[in-house]
Amino acid sequence: MKKVMLLIVGMLLSFSASAATLSLTTAGSNNASQEVSALVNNGPLAIGSGETQGGNWYSYFDLTSDTDTSAVVEWSFNPESAVNSATLGIYDATLNYLLTSAVVAGDFVTSVFLQAGHLYYVDFSSISSTALSYDISVSAVPVPAALFLFAPALLGFFGLRRKAAVAA
Repeated sequence: MKKVMLLIVGMLLSFSASAATLSLTTAGSNNASQEVSALVNNGPLAIGSGETQGGNWYSYFDLTSDTDTSAVVEWSFNPESAVNSATLGIYDATLNYLLTSAVVAGDFVTSVFLQAGHLYYVDFSSISSTALSYDISVSAVPVPAALFLFAPALLGFFGLRRKAAVAA
């Protein structure tokens, strides 16, 4: 019985719940400023602004992850009412595949699955507005704590089954 308990404790301590490390870098812009700022919500924050006189502007960013993970990408514009329309997209550059794209007229949030070692483009383009600032935050979705409770519960069910089989 002691060996079984030591095995269970060893299994629980062997799990790792660290979130992925995300890297966001600037990749170019036209009629816009851009920079990557401090980490917020387990991920980087990009900030910038764009301004044109009746034309369109764009900003592009590169995104990578060190492990396979789900991530939440959130765009916000200030002032939101200044956005006439914008095309937002996330592309897997490694597989040349569009993950998500949307034409919006305000703030936008989406979830994506990132694979380790892949390069992703986080782009917003064809933005028609005279002047506004923007934020892009990318945050990894953490492993839920319930994962650690699943293994002991499963082992408990096996123990009850064994006890019922011995009693019968």
